[in-house]
Amino acid sequence: MQTPFVVLFPALLAAFTLNASGADKVTLRQHWEPGKLYKQENVTDMSMVMPGLGAAGEQKTNIIQSLTVGVTKDPGSDNKSAEVKFAAIKGSMTMMGQVMTYDSNDPAKSQPFLQQAFGAMVGKSFTIVYDKDDKFVSVKGIENLAPTPLGKTQAMDGKQLAEAFRKSSEMGLPKDPVAVGDTWKVEEKMDLPPIGKLVIKATGKFDSLATVKGANTAKLLITGEFSTEGDNQLVNLGEGSKFDAEVLFDLDRKVVVNNVTNTTLKLNVGGKEAPMTQKVTTALTGIEDLK
Repeated sequence: MQTPFVVLFPALLAAFTLNASGADKVTLRQHWEPGKLYKQENVTDMSMVMPGLGAAGEQKTNIIQSLTVGVTKDPGSDNKSAEVKFAAIKGSMTMMGQVMTYDSNDPAKSQPFLQQAFGAMVGKSFTIVYDKDDKFVSVKGIENLAPTPLGKTQAMDGKQLAEAFRKSSEMGLPKDPVAVGDTWKVEEKMDLPPIGKLVIKATGKFDSLATVKGANTAKLLITGEFSTEGDNQLVNLGEGSKFDAEVLFDLDRKVVVNNVTNTTLKLNVGGKEAPMTQKVTTALTGIEDLK
């Protein structure tokens, strides 16, 4: 997600990019441009069957989350700080036949547990520091991000949340330059309460080049599996927990503009199976000058 890359002959560059041969390799690394505000929307649709409740245990959740990432240059260094802020959230949950909703613009109309689960992060932020080559340096501003209670357990703390955001935005992108048709391996671990340490193993592929809404994009396909590491007595992942993703990377602005990930999880909750499916669509909705 970045500002348009200025070139002398943009039309010629576009023609060259779209007609590049398979031997032409490109670097697909998320770029953050100082002085810019990136706007992102995440839409999550989730279906889960709670164990022991039959048809009444089917739970459906829809969450629409708006994020902003404001990027500034760090004084006295080549580093840059990307402040990630949770701007707004809307959600609905169908549970035990009852439909409940939440809107951060009017949270008082929602049930207290939805205010707690959905609204705890609204207006909060953390900052990720990158070097001039968009490589991770450190995290700051996490001290005010207390974990959100989730029943008898709790959600991620500030450090885990920042790590999850960073790794999710980078996950699937190849570490080395690639050409159309190239594949690469993805191996990642992250803390994801209440599940515990999530282990991701996947394969990525540079599928093709395309023009999407006037932008030169690389289409990436990622398929993989999830597992958990360690002994978590509350929630575990069983065999068959997997995902597939389609990622569109803007080659000129060097940013992921769209990511659709479909996930199937074989959850084990307290020794009982609770299967869950999830679709997450992350879209870059705009880039503005930072005020």
